[in-house]
Amino acid sequence: MVLIALDLKFMWQIVPDILQASLITIEISTLAVLFGIVTGLPLGGLRVLGSPFIKVMIQGFVDFVRGVPPLLHIAFIYFALPNFGIRLDEFWTGVVALTIIAAGYEVEIVRAAIESIDRGQSEAALSIGMDQRTTLTQILLPQALKRMLPALTNELANVIKASSLLSVISVNELMKVGNALIFEHFVFAEVLIQVAIMYLVIISFLVWLSAYLEAQMFSFGGLQQSGLGAHISNQNIR
Repeated sequence: MVLIALDLKFMWQIVPDILQASLITIEISTLAVLFGIVTGLPLGGLRVLGSPFIKVMIQGFVDFVRGVPPLLHIAFIYFALPNFGIRLDEFWTGVVALTIIAAGYEVEIVRAAIESIDRGQSEAALSIGMDQRTTLTQILLPQALKRMLPALTNELANVIKASSLLSVISVNELMKVGNALIFEHFVFAEVLIQVAIMYLVIISFLVWLSAYLEAQMFSFGGLQQSGLGAHISNQNIR
């Protein structure tokens, strides 16, 4: 009975608009998470192994990002930065704002993953002459990666949902296009159902991809050895 009440012809008619908006949502979210990882990995490592001053600075950044609403980040970059001579269009405002938000959370994801590894491994690596950078990149991060993946997937899902806030600066992402269709055609349920379905499809695919990568990368035959023993074995092979 519910399906009969819906305008299925209209729902089919707006599919191209919904798909195009979904692509923009995916593009912005993917770029933001990739840039966030590039930023979050080194900052997370420094959060664990850096000097006390660096740790305090990074923690301040994390507290700022997590304590300020995402909408305020977006508004500041789009409306306030031009006063300092920095102008970004709507698309790159979204990427930069979501990158900052993602990085703030990814720093903590990286830190927690690294600190969950037995401290004896880093102590042993340092005792045989490795410096902190080598210990981090060759001993700790390869093991921490598996522990990060579920949390990073969750963060990407959060970034995808947060991208709906970009509608306030007229980015033609999924929520903005959905709102435009509602105001243009005065049809609510059909549009909102399709927008919700698209978010579910995107995030469900993301969860499946994460599980697939975890199974492929970290199963037997993927990363069979990890940690200091694997590093020593590789050195012996060379």
